[in-house]
Amino acid sequence: MQAVSTFSIWRLTWPTMLSNMFFMLVGIAFLKIAANLGTDEVAAATTGQRLLFVVQAITLGLCSGTTAMVGKYWGAGDKEMAGHCAALSLLIFSFAGLLLSWLPIPWLQQTIGLFGLSTKAQALAVDFTFWTAVFAPPMLSSLILSMSFRAIGDSFTPLWISIISSCSAIVLAAGLTSGWGGLPTYELSGLAIGGGIAFAISTLLFTLLWIFGLLSFKPHNPLTSFKIHGKKLVDIGAPAAFEQAVFQVGVIVFLAFLTSYGNEAFAAYGIGLSILGLIIVMAFSFSMSSATLVSQYLGAGDHQGAYRAGWRTMRTCVYFMLIGGLIMALTAEQIARFMSDDEAVIEHMITLTYILSLSLPLMGIEFSMAGALRGAGDTRFPMLVTLFSMLLSRIFIPWLLVEMGAKVVWLYAISILDFAIKSSLNMVRFRSKTWMKLDRQIPATHN
Repeated sequence: MQAVSTFSIWRLTWPTMLSNMFFMLVGIAFLKIAANLGTDEVAAATTGQRLLFVVQAITLGLCSGTTAMVGKYWGAGDKEMAGHCAALSLLIFSFAGLLLSWLPIPWLQQTIGLFGLSTKAQALAVDFTFWTAVFAPPMLSSLILSMSFRAIGDSFTPLWISIISSCSAIVLAAGLTSGWGGLPTYELSGLAIGGGIAFAISTLLFTLLWIFGLLSFKPHNPLTSFKIHGKKLVDIGAPAAFEQAVFQVGVIVFLAFLTSYGNEAFAAYGIGLSILGLIIVMAFSFSMSSATLVSQYLGAGDHQGAYRAGWRTMRTCVYFMLIGGLIMALTAEQIARFMSDDEAVIEHMITLTYILSLSLPLMGIEFSMAGALRGAGDTRFPMLVTLFSMLLSRIFIPWLLVEMGAKVVWLYAISILDFAIKSSLNMVRFRSKTWMKLDRQIPATHN
């Protein structure tokens, strides 16, 4: 493989970044529509989206195995095995996503009760989350399909999937919320129903195009070597999935602490995270590019090329995150007033935005370095780092601050500590090159 350049990193990353932004726009649009209905609706939508993010994050963690295996086989020139692992990933992880989405449905009332919402907000959240869970499987399958294409270096197909899915989801969700054009009016639940239908149709369309060989690479029979390669996919993806589950649970516990400060602080944090998501997608996109490049270089047998690719991707990511943080800080008030008319919510959002802006460079290091490690199949170390940071900065310290009666701004500021811990430890791990010496290696070719 040729030496990686900043241009090649950017060429791989910008379509991923844009596709992730379209996906994040769905969440922001949903919250904007919910804000027009009331504060309780925003709190309910925030809760439902957060629970969906848990399932999405676990699925993306599992897909670390997809990136590592598909990328390595593609880098080794074995396109048949790359297509086999991609199809196997879609089969196994889609089923896992269905179980993750549907099994918790009977316990939604108890789960959402942990957030301590008002009576109206809780009732709305239960209904919204139910429909979100019902339609979650096709959305998760879309994520798995997209990760397979990114692993071979094709970031344009996932971009088209995201554009079509996101735009149709926003239009149909808005229509079912307000009853546009004679459609039934479902109010807040219309967001989940409309978005789910749109993702189901678009995911089915692209899956059929892939199966019939009309996209950039073809799937191959996932049932051959099902046990061997399925086990490898799960072995690599399971620690990353557990990491994401732990992180998301930590965020939910953190949100539970925030509820003691009132609906305004809770709603502001939910809206603020969605706005921040437009910047975070830059770090997440560079993380996927880092994982793809590292896995492909390792597949080609070029360990130093993999190291250089990961390191250069991290530096490029930090530059972009610095710019993103500056833009967020300069437009904090304008963003807050666009998203809400409640002065208390606006005040919380402005403070939160300033704090999160300071976290972005650290976030860039953490995302890109962890992505590089996962691309090499080293998924356990980032998992342990996230577990340690979550216990300290998302549970113990917030609990201590609440017990002390600290102002909510100190809970917001914990984000800086969280990303400082994860960025430093993952960078040390990557620079040690321990990931090059792992015993768990994926064969470069199949027999």
